[in-house]
Amino acid sequence: MSTIKDVAAQAGVSISTVSRVINHPDSVVPVKRQAVLAAMQALDYRPNSLARALVSQRSDCVGLVVGEIDSPFFAQLMAGVHRVLLDAGKHVIVTAGYHQAEQERESIRFLLERRCDALIVHAKALPEEELAALLKGSTPVVLINHLLPEFEERCVYLDNEEGAYLATRHLLSRGHRRIGYIGSNRGIEDGADRERGYQRALAEFGLEADRKDQVRAFPDEAGGHDAMAEVLRRSPDLTAVFAYNDAMAGGAINMLKDSGYAVPEQLSVVGFDDVILARLLSPRLTTVRYPIGEMGALAAQLVLHDLEERFPAVEQPRRFTPRLIERHSVRQVSPDAN
Repeated sequence: MSTIKDVAAQAGVSISTVSRVINHPDSVVPVKRQAVLAAMQALDYRPNSLARALVSQRSDCVGLVVGEIDSPFFAQLMAGVHRVLLDAGKHVIVTAGYHQAEQERESIRFLLERRCDALIVHAKALPEEELAALLKGSTPVVLINHLLPEFEERCVYLDNEEGAYLATRHLLSRGHRRIGYIGSNRGIEDGADRERGYQRALAEFGLEADRKDQVRAFPDEAGGHDAMAEVLRRSPDLTAVFAYNDAMAGGAINMLKDSGYAVPEQLSVVGFDDVILARLLSPRLTTVRYPIGEMGALAAQLVLHDLEERFPAVEQPRRFTPRLIERHSVRQVSPDAN
């Protein structure tokens, strides 16, 4: 493997000249700059990016902390961030916090130690005071899916309560009155917000949310399967279920089919997120669209402007509004049949 000394020897210049070409090319006369670049190409020399960042104070990398690496939801976030930063000539380093405070903390520490120029952070377990301290630091930071008081301009977030309200309101508008909720057992605000939206919609129709109609489980397909079984055991007269996310809705539909229920003929199901799974299920899932890819793109635009003024300021609301996507997993019923 070639070294900077090899490049200097082949180009007939000093090591410091090679270093200037790498880090500050405009400071080197064209003849010497071209000689160094030709030597680097001939020797297939690749500068050490971390060492270069130490000199230039720029790594051209943005760190991204997601909740989970293997999630279709966070894949959309990663894609939204990456598309914008790639077009800007930047790179993305991704790590995951898995909704655990210590893992989120370690992920942020890792990215800062790699001298990332900015961070985009999805963190649900860290204390708010710790996130506030991070936002006050010298590295530009944008929070995804988290609204932190006094830092609203640095937060890109969704109105989760409104999304759950839309989902439940849709079922009510189709005549359903016995509506269950299968939620997440993770202690994060998304779950509490969605539960409030579910309850608000019921209250508008003069209905009170019954605790026995609500079951919490791990927010994946297996959790949705188990929660659906439990809520039916408690409340066999339900005509519809709203699920915390599409994965849980998919697990619920599988459980219903395995138990001989027809969806939506005997029981309607609505999800939340609108990941690709929602379009692959049978029946295709009515759900609430969470525009996480667009949110990631906005976060990337925000940090780009922080880093370089040549990137335009973003004049766009940081709060995103969910939208109901109607497909085939809900049927009309008579309210009298509930």
